[in-house]
Amino acid sequence: MSRGSRSAFRMSASSYPPFGIRARLLLLALLAVAPLMFDRVRLLEADRTERIAAAYDQAMGLARQAAEAQREVVIAARAVLQMVSRTWAAAARSGETCDQVFPDIIQNVPWLKGLTVVGLDGRIGCSTFPIAAGLDLSDREYFQAAIRTGDFVLSDYLLGRMQNGPTIVAAVPARGAGQAINGVISAAIDLKWIDRLSGGIKDHPHAMAVLIDRQGVLLAGHPDTVGTTGLPLGDRVLTESVLANPEGRITTTGTDGVRRMFAFTRLRGTESHVAVGLDEAEVLDRINREMGFAYLQLGAVCACVLFGVWFGGERMIVQPIRLLARSATRIGLGDLESRLGERSWAPEFVPLATALENMTRELGVREEQLRFANTHLEELSRIDGLSGLANRRAFDASLDAEWQRAITQRRTVGLLMIDVDHFKLFNDNHGHVEGDECLRAVGAVIAGEAIAGPYFAARYGGEEFALLMAGVDIEVAVGVAARLRRAVAGLRIVNAGAPCGHLTISVGVAVLDAQPDQRAQVLVEAADGALYAAKRDGRDTVVACSAPRLAPSS
Repeated sequence: MSRGSRSAFRMSASSYPPFGIRARLLLLALLAVAPLMFDRVRLLEADRTERIAAAYDQAMGLARQAAEAQREVVIAARAVLQMVSRTWAAAARSGETCDQVFPDIIQNVPWLKGLTVVGLDGRIGCSTFPIAAGLDLSDREYFQAAIRTGDFVLSDYLLGRMQNGPTIVAAVPARGAGQAINGVISAAIDLKWIDRLSGGIKDHPHAMAVLIDRQGVLLAGHPDTVGTTGLPLGDRVLTESVLANPEGRITTTGTDGVRRMFAFTRLRGTESHVAVGLDEAEVLDRINREMGFAYLQLGAVCACVLFGVWFGGERMIVQPIRLLARSATRIGLGDLESRLGERSWAPEFVPLATALENMTRELGVREEQLRFANTHLEELSRIDGLSGLANRRAFDASLDAEWQRAITQRRTVGLLMIDVDHFKLFNDNHGHVEGDECLRAVGAVIAGEAIAGPYFAARYGGEEFALLMAGVDIEVAVGVAARLRRAVAGLRIVNAGAPCGHLTISVGVAVLDAQPDQRAQVLVEAADGALYAAKRDGRDTVVACSAPRLAPSS
């Protein structure tokens, strides 16, 4: 930029108010109280997280209380049944029946729903349930386990055959003389702890507690599950999570549409789980209201800031940027006469305006350099990097152009397709580096013939080369092919994989009259067919393929 231009920029900057863009942006940012609002939201989010954790802890505490209550029931049941077993053994020796012995026990232990004596064949001999006599319990796992282990066993939760609702059956072996097992005494346990669990969540209107077995079947629950007990639990997400883990937490929406925060644990000694869920909306109601109000305040503040930036920043920021953008667009479209030094700029925009001014000066030089580089790249894109000949792309373009000229001028077009014999064996024996040198040597021979022609030489692909000849007859084309074959053989490049011991080529020759209704590809196909015939004839040979010439015009 000239000295006069620099002076103009300095005058423009000094005529503008002393506030720079950064200072004005800082002033706008200070108008916003966003940091305080974000801090408030952060605290509310932390409170929300704590409330969620506390709700999960409360639900888990209730579930664990249920598990502990069951454990206490099981301990009591073990002691009672062991006492019943001894009492029944003494009663049996004295001739008493279970009708005489069991009612007193049931009366003193109200949480036992019934006592049953089962024979070794699995059939009920006597029971406090009159309708149970004769039932076959041999398929029950707890019966089989009591016989097998000779010890106290506890069933998983099940729906009893003689009781409505879920129950656990405890069993001990009944022993006769000599402590031999002669049956099993079982008792159905009344699950009073479920009622205590229901009472523990009564202060939560939409809370839920469920007891499910290892198959996902609902055994008991709160609120009342009449009509669904004994059926699979409807909440598939909850069921899958519960059955996959001994203990855990999950938030899910139930079949009643209420989203709950569940905590669940496995009941010790069983494959059943108890899950307690608290209504998420109820837990988070107050914090959600506070967060909604905080977000509303934050939105209002942001709106005020945007309002200030929109109207206050329009003149100070947006308009100068638009001017610079329009100038840059004109420069990009080729208007190199644009001058920015005549305008008044804020200090922060002076370097950018100066840079645009300098850019207009450099674009002319760069444009010329770009044209030169494009020309060079175009040339490189048509050259094969290994052989130095034209590449396949350049060959296809030259073939199409020559074919069209031949149609117009009613002349022939000749093509030699050249293939290096046994080149794969050469690569295998001598390596790819020597293989590249071999291709360069063959390319040099073909290039020399092309210069003498003059013809158009190209590397067609891999070890194949092509030589395009305009206005030649078949004899000339075959003569050129023969010279190439001899010249390559004369290089005496050793090829241990070839029958003759040195490098040779096969050449297919085609000379055609160009026809308007034919594509140039027919020439390639003809020469390629001749090349394959040469390779079938044993390689190191020339095969020609020709077609009738056009009749001379009258």
